[in-house]
Amino acid sequence: MDLDALRQKMLFLGLSDGQLQAVSGAVRSRSFRAGEVVVRQGDLDDALYIVERGSVEMRAREQDEERVVAVFEKGSYVDESYAGDFFGEFSLVDLEPWSGTIAARERTTLLELKRDDLYELFSKDIDLQIGVVLNIARVLSRRLRIKNRRVAQKT
Repeated sequence: MDLDALRQKMLFLGLSDGQLQAVSGAVRSRSFRAGEVVVRQGDLDDALYIVERGSVEMRAREQDEERVVAVFEKGSYVDESYAGDFFGEFSLVDLEPWSGTIAARERTTLLELKRDDLYELFSKDIDLQIGVVLNIARVLSRRLRIKNRRVAQKT
C-alpha cells in the first residue's frame, strides 16, 4: 500500500513514515460491486474498513423497518455523510455484533484492517496506538457533533 495514500486517511493522520510502513503491511484492499454486502447486521466481524474509493451505506433494521443510518465515502466531511472515513471501529473495542448492514452503493474499494493485526501493531509501538486511538476519538467526536446538529435542527 502506498504510504502517501495511507497518510491521507483520517485514521492515520500524524503517523510517521515508519508507522505508516508498518500499517501498510497489515492493510488488505477489497473490492465490492454496487449492492454487495460487506458485513451484515448481527455479524461478529473483526475488522475496521477504510473507504478508498466509492461509498457504502449502513442500513439498520429496527422493528419491521429498515433505514439508512449512515453513509461512508471517500472525500471530505459533509453533514449527511462521513466522507473519507472508516467504519467498524466498534468491532475493535466492544466486540459486539454489528448494529447494521453495510453494503456498497457503487463500485467500491475498501481497505480492511483486522483487529488482531492492529493489536499486534499496537503491541510493538505505543505511539502508533495512541495516534490511531486519538484519531478514532476525533472522528467519533465529529460524528456526534454532526448528529447533535441534526437533532437540534429538528427541534
